[in-house]
Order: sequence, then C-alpha cells, then structure tokens
Amino acid sequence: MAKIGSSPVRGSSAPADNDIYTGLLLAAFLMLLVSLVFVAYKAVTLFGTLLPPGGG
Repeated sequence: MAKIGSSPVRGSSAPADNDIYTGLLLAAFLMLLVSLVFVAYKAVTLFGTLLPPGGG
C-alpha cells in the first residue's frame, strides 16, 4: 500500500517567470490611470480647471 504524500507534489516544477497577479495588478493600475485621466479631462472641460471652484 502506497504512503500518502510520498511523492514530491510541487518540488519538480520550475517557478513561473511571470505571476498572474502581476498581470492583474498591471491591468488594475492601467484602468485606474485611465479613469483618473478621464475624470481630470471632464473636470477641465466642465469647470475650466482641474479642481472645481469652492462653494461660497
């Protein structure tokens, strides 16, 4: 009867060069950057400046 866990489970494969989470982080960063540029563009077109005028 074979013993459970006698063979190496993860020891034989080489580590991956690129992790999937690195790609997901890059995609999230790019989406955040695009959204910030879009909000800045809309603020400039609506208010004439990046920051809206203060209430008074």
